[in-house]
Formats: sequence, C-alpha cells, structure tokens
Amino acid sequence: MKSNFLKLVLPAFAILLSVGLAFATEESNLMQPGYADTPDGPEYVETDCVEETSEIRCTSGVYLVYKDEGLSIPLYEEDN
Repeated sequence: MKSNFLKLVLPAFAILLSVGLAFATEESNLMQPGYADTPDGPEYVETDCVEETSEIRCTSGVYLVYKDEGLSIPLYEEDN
C-alpha cells in the first residue's frame, strides 16, 4: 500500500512543483536597489533598471538613479 501511494504522489508532486516554479522565475520582474540623486542627497529606491548602457537613463520621479550610494554608476532603462 505504501509503495503504491508513493508511486502516485511523488510524480504528481514533482509536476506541480515544476509548473509552480516555472512561473516564479520571470527575470524582468526582479527589483534592483538603487540610489536617486535628490537635492537632500542619495535616497534609496527599488527599481527595475539595469546597468547595461542604453539610450535612456533610469529615473525615479524626476531624479536620476545610480547603482551605488556615491552616485558614480548610472542605471539605464531596460531595452525590450
């Protein structure tokens, strides 16, 4: 009885787990920490911008966003 139960439940569990994890791995929804260059100094923000150079600089409101607190590595909008 125990053997038949495991033969039925384990494959079903593996299928459910793989389907569930397939939807949980979308790369474009990952948030990256950054720092907005505000008049009061660097402000921590969560953004979906990337480090790769593109045409459009990343902003948070009207402020440019950088990867580091020293505001030396700019972030850019993701090219799609």
